[in-house]
Amino acid sequence: MDRSNNWWTRPCGGWDVLRQAVPLIISGGCISLINFTDRMFLMWHSPDAMTASMQAGMLFWTAIAIPLAAAGFVTTFVAQYHGSGQYHHIGRIVWQGIWFGFFTMPILLLLYRPFTEVFVWFGHDEALVELERTYYFYTLLGCGAAISAEAAASFFRGQGRMRVEMCNNIFCLGLNVLLDYCLIFGKFGFPEWGLAGAAIATAITLWVRFLIYVVLMFMQDWYANKFHVLGGMRLDLPLIGRLCYYGIPAGLYTFIDMLTFSIFIFMIGGLGAVQRNATTIAFTLNSFTFIPLNGIGIAVSSMVGNQLGRNRPDLARRVAMTSVMFGCIYAGIFGFAFLVCPYMFLSLFAAYTSPEEFTEMSELCIVLLRFIALYLFFDSSLAIFYSTLRGAGDTIFIAWLTAILAPLYPICCFIGIQFFGLGILWCWTVLTLYVVLYCFCLVLRYRSKIWESMRVIEKEII
Repeated sequence: MDRSNNWWTRPCGGWDVLRQAVPLIISGGCISLINFTDRMFLMWHSPDAMTASMQAGMLFWTAIAIPLAAAGFVTTFVAQYHGSGQYHHIGRIVWQGIWFGFFTMPILLLLYRPFTEVFVWFGHDEALVELERTYYFYTLLGCGAAISAEAAASFFRGQGRMRVEMCNNIFCLGLNVLLDYCLIFGKFGFPEWGLAGAAIATAITLWVRFLIYVVLMFMQDWYANKFHVLGGMRLDLPLIGRLCYYGIPAGLYTFIDMLTFSIFIFMIGGLGAVQRNATTIAFTLNSFTFIPLNGIGIAVSSMVGNQLGRNRPDLARRVAMTSVMFGCIYAGIFGFAFLVCPYMFLSLFAAYTSPEEFTEMSELCIVLLRFIALYLFFDSSLAIFYSTLRGAGDTIFIAWLTAILAPLYPICCFIGIQFFGLGILWCWTVLTLYVVLYCFCLVLRYRSKIWESMRVIEKEII
């Protein structure tokens, strides 16, 4: 049999995609488990603490969305440099992303107070606002590490060395769970800090994760002696400018998407305790599909960037279509599980909660899980096609599309709630329709093939 025509063994076929995607799926699963254990422990401590961690966590990721995505766009640079054989540029671009993260941290800390006013604007009660501000502040202490770690991780992602990220995230998962248990409940001689303890545990884990990447990056360059990691540490403003030119539009996509989604979450937070707690649980469970799909997306961006760096758009297309198939299978498994056995997932949140309170939340949460099962197929395809365009550098189109579409669903939710008395089911219906529409638009852009001629690296080295 001709292996080049075999779906599984051909270049950029099933095996190639799975080999790079599985470590990142596991990495994404670790991030999901970090969020899950945070909120599960906090649910045991206090349902309001769990909800506050969700609301403040959304604000945190929204606040760092632009610099985080810009730093993460280093993956595309590294992949295209690696694919074209220009290894000596890799250390330099990675360090520009790291410095970018450090420069951003003091700005975000200065904006702490005005950003947290959003909780007051959406009518959250005073006790909940205080919890949200506490969680946001302590998590913000890790923002520099979160951003710079994306650039450092890109050193390995762009080369296709996804196992490095997997091993680092597995270690950090264990560290975060241990720190959560100690700092939330005051175990092993640690103080009982509750919600603040969960946020501090997250910040510590983010810094440890970043430092591990940096150490491993120097170790690889010491052995390979071709990436110029040490020599690339100096600040290069023109290169940072080029990173920002491509990365900030990608960041705008993430920022607008996170901002509108956060507004969606904050509006539901104003509908009542049952609605906001059920939504928090539903999205925590949804993270088991969404975050690992982001892992597949990172692999797709890296592989597409590598193939375009080699001037092989045909293989880049093959990466995309193979990944769509895997993404739909993955989403189908979880969608089926959410429909058939929702109580298996919900029972994990039942400890230390009154039966009456939990019964009311779980009944609503089962309905919300049906919405998730419905849009998972579209969400998985959306993640793959977005990552394909990102791997080519087609970020300006993505930013414009997001700026047009993303505000529609919180606006529709607001109109339904304020003028027609509609509630949480209306909000989730609008969210589902938004995911379907966004997916359809990305498919059309992918089919146009405009992205196939795009590059982010210097033209003279292609």
